[in-house]
Amino acid sequence: MLLDISKEKFELIYLGESHLRFDYSAMTSNRLELDIWGITLPISVYGLEAYGLTESTRPFNDDVYVSGFTKIIFNDVIGCNIEIELFSYDYNPNNLCWPDKTLMKLNKTWGEENLKDSNNIYELEGTLTSPYGRCELSVATCSSVSIELNNADFVPVREYILNTKKYGFNQDFIRT
Repeated sequence: MLLDISKEKFELIYLGESHLRFDYSAMTSNRLELDIWGITLPISVYGLEAYGLTESTRPFNDDVYVSGFTKIIFNDVIGCNIEIELFSYDYNPNNLCWPDKTLMKLNKTWGEENLKDSNNIYELEGTLTSPYGRCELSVATCSSVSIELNNADFVPVREYILNTKKYGFNQDFIRT
């Protein structure tokens, strides 16, 4: 299912607990594709119609957790800023620090003037899989943003909460 999430529709997805992976092979100078694990669709807040669903196509009577990678596509990208606080790769991720105890951070900006002037800035927050760390990403576009959802990955949020090991992101994915 392809869903337009441009402008205010971007609020239809919740990314707070998501894991982001850049598809570097699909990137061009003006198109950015992200694979994101763990998007939540708060159907109870925005209603079925916002997601192109009806009562007959509703998967279950709950908000949706997407237990799998979902592709978000930003078209006509004119600027980006990414900030990452690096984590260790062990199973209890800790922030990495320099010898003086300051956090190791990466920051990259391109098209900075467009990030200040654009009306279409999309902000994402989640865990970046490579390099591994907490990520804040701002993307400025002059066109559309869409998301490709696979209904087979839909899980009721309550089931996800009760069984995060089964449905949540597995750290072994970052090593592949």
